[in-house]
Amino acid sequence: MKRAKNINGILFLLIAVAFLGCEPDQVLYQTNQVFNDTRIKVNLKPSNWTIESFSSEEDSGEGDTGRAADVLDADLETYWHSCWTCDPPGQHPHELVINFGSEISIGGLQLAQRQTLSRAVKDIEVEISTDGSSWTSMGNFTLSKVAELQEVDFSENKTAKYVKIIIKSSHDGSIYAALAQVSGYAYE
Repeated sequence: MKRAKNINGILFLLIAVAFLGCEPDQVLYQTNQVFNDTRIKVNLKPSNWTIESFSSEEDSGEGDTGRAADVLDADLETYWHSCWTCDPPGQHPHELVINFGSEISIGGLQLAQRQTLSRAVKDIEVEISTDGSSWTSMGNFTLSKVAELQEVDFSENKTAKYVKIIIKSSHDGSIYAALAQVSGYAYE
């Protein structure tokens, strides 16, 4: 992906110089405006992260997976699934609260849908907290129905000990939801 951005930048530069008669440093400035963000993102290791709480989980109907803790195991083939064998089954909004173990600096989350895209999460709200009782919203986000990692960006580093993911809807319109992975990054 980085290579593709570099190639696009070079092509933009060549086209601008050849056809618009621009000076190269003007084009580089314009290119930075196009890509807009040159900050470096550093992946955070969720090895000390734990699930603080959850609204529901499927602990029997999904075989060896379905539990909330499965979003932190770095395995895209395992996933959290809202409870569908419960009576009544879990309904939106679903909620996962992750404890980082200590206060950290975090710039955003990386989320992966269940790899089969069954019960793919659509609309979420993300909140952070330093104490687990007072929460600050980082905003509402819409995830795509794709198997690749997706970013939920906070625009800048924030200090938090907890993150709450509030799942408001699924792509299939059902009351159920599934999510394979949650990790994060910080801006350097």
